[in-house]
Amino acid sequence: MSLSDLASLGSFVSAFAVLISLIYLSLQVKQSERNQQSSIRATRVTRIVDIYMRLAEPTLSDAVIKAGAGESTVSDTQVHQFMFYCGARFYNAEDSFNQFREGLLNQRAFDSLVAGLKHSLSEPGMRAYYRRHRATFGNDFAGFVDKLLAETPLVRAADAVAQWRGDVAAEFTAS
Repeated sequence: MSLSDLASLGSFVSAFAVLISLIYLSLQVKQSERNQQSSIRATRVTRIVDIYMRLAEPTLSDAVIKAGAGESTVSDTQVHQFMFYCGARFYNAEDSFNQFREGLLNQRAFDSLVAGLKHSLSEPGMRAYYRRHRATFGNDFAGFVDKLLAETPLVRAADAVAQWRGDVAAEFTAS
């Protein structure tokens, strides 16, 4: 074998090694993207769970129920508690909206966001908060929420406790 043949063989082996490296790099990039999206979803869920766990605290729960429904008996302190709660909900929603637009959040998670926002926007207190604080959100997100607000009818608050008790009673009779 001549020196020229060995050089050609070396070039071939080198090109093959580069190809294998590129394939491996591609697999690593895809895995890294999946890990990043998983981390983003986990962080999003942690924020949502934290918001809901705070609602288990009686004073905040009372404030959200009363102010969300627009009750006239809501105290000034409860209004402030409700506004902080709304801020947490909307800023969390805006972050998820932006992640979706950047391709970091999947359609299923985004659909969940939309459903949650529509439910919240059906309450007079949440609508009032959004309208008062709309200018504090990014233009794209505000336009998105404006569209949801236009599509979502105002709903009078139902007695969630009575509904839950009825649902539990129905489970017992179904068993």
